[in-house]
Amino acid sequence: MQMYCFLEQVDPGQHDAFVQTNAMCNLLQSASWAKVKENWDHAIVGVKEGDHLVASALVLIKRLPLHFTMFYIPRGPVMDYQNKELVCFFMKHLQRWAKKHHCLFIKMDPGIHYRDYLLEEKEEAQVHEEIAQILENMKEAGAIHQGLSLSIKDSIQPRFQANVYKEENIRELFSKHARKGLSIAEKKHVQIRLCGEEAVARFAQVLHCTEERKGISLRDQEYFKKLLEAYPNDSIICLAVLPVRKLYEESVQKLNANEQALAACPENAKKKRFTLEEQHSSYAREVSELKELLEKNGEEITIAGGLCIKYGHTAELLYAGMDERFKRYMPSYAVFTACMEWGFESGCDYYNMGGIEGSLQDGLTKFKANFHPHINEFIGEFDLPVSHLLYHASQKAYTIRKRRMLQHNEEETNE
Repeated sequence: MQMYCFLEQVDPGQHDAFVQTNAMCNLLQSASWAKVKENWDHAIVGVKEGDHLVASALVLIKRLPLHFTMFYIPRGPVMDYQNKELVCFFMKHLQRWAKKHHCLFIKMDPGIHYRDYLLEEKEEAQVHEEIAQILENMKEAGAIHQGLSLSIKDSIQPRFQANVYKEENIRELFSKHARKGLSIAEKKHVQIRLCGEEAVARFAQVLHCTEERKGISLRDQEYFKKLLEAYPNDSIICLAVLPVRKLYEESVQKLNANEQALAACPENAKKKRFTLEEQHSSYAREVSELKELLEKNGEEITIAGGLCIKYGHTAELLYAGMDERFKRYMPSYAVFTACMEWGFESGCDYYNMGGIEGSLQDGLTKFKANFHPHINEFIGEFDLPVSHLLYHASQKAYTIRKRRMLQHNEEETNE
């Protein structure tokens, strides 16, 4: 029989060292994530076997009315879920510890992959063989599986995410459309800049364009600043910048050259003249638009951006946005690729582009499909009741609160 010891307080550095080298490594289980979620209390608990940490969890603690609490372990706990003895030991002592904090139930969504596949291989993808044993171990430990949800809104963290794994010449695996988009961005002189905290305001501004377009509410400058401060050496803001003056001057040159060609073109060269007149209309329109941009926005304008954080062997694109007016410059392809390559160059094995709908039919999935992602389908959420007497009542209250929040968000979207 193994000799385990439950730890009510794990050193943050020891926790990170354990999580970062684990296959279940995830940013949401980093010790610094507690600094981002400062509106929650937190603790780091774990299990030791001898001198070795064999399980660890960043626990977020939400205070509820009447001195009760609810615990949430995002993408955790991190441990070997096939080890039945360890799972049962951890869950048993986790419950006992939570009871001292008047916790009603513990919600967790461990980073266990249920299935993994390329989009075109979805129909043939098989559930990982260890899943049945893991579900049985969690059940025996008292955890209640909440099912295999498909919609993002049905779970705290998305059950499906699009991940690009590091490979040689990764751009060659992109779709034809993505490679064309990158080529257009390059030809249009879209500049990519990897920045820090100094770019927060510009990033927030471009993300606001996405909020307005989609009728959603994301985060503000203070939140982005908080993320960068929590991961000072492992975070970037990637901006796609349009050099307006350079494009304007280039377009003026094209227009002048076109006008000279038109003046020299014989009247009877109808086909050539028609082509030149079509080009003239296009160049004149572009010169007019760029001149107006130059007068209103100055030498350059930020047209897209992304915020990416590295943790362990993972890189996570947390937020990305684009000014829809400049969609034809294909800046999003440049931003996604730049963040991806930054992650790989920083030593990461994969680049998480974020959550997608389980239907795999939404617009975001179709866009992310251009980057040759693997779809990681997670095992889903578990509830671990602490107060069995109050668990069902608290679940009803949780469901009602969640429904009201969704309704509130939908009402804001429709206004």
